[in-house]
Amino acid sequence: MDVLTEQLADIQQRYPRAQLDAAQGGARVLVVPDVPLCQGWNQASTTIRVLVAVGYPHVKPDCFYADPSVRLATGGEPAASNIQTIFGGQYRWFSWHITSWDPIRGSLDQFLHVCESRLREAR
Repeated sequence: MDVLTEQLADIQQRYPRAQLDAAQGGARVLVVPDVPLCQGWNQASTTIRVLVAVGYPHVKPDCFYADPSVRLATGGEPAASNIQTIFGGQYRWFSWHITSWDPIRGSLDQFLHVCESRLREAR
């Protein structure tokens, strides 16, 4: 079993419908449906997408994408986000970066927790 398959299995313990899709150039996309959003957002959940670059885990994950409909409950745009065309559709890109990454200990589930922490703040 390769590292991506193992790490996907860990994520599927929390999000059974999570999957890895193919992307351009041999990259993959982690797709995690039904990620809950806190109060302050305009919807109860979203699907998170993370580009998994060729060379992962030595190339760290960076930023993430949510449904394009995700906005603040007030109707405003979330901070450090915009709509981008990627993965064959339009998604809300969140410019959210991790400061340190250990390719030996780091995992997609660890990065997913980072994404979830951003979505716990409706700003």
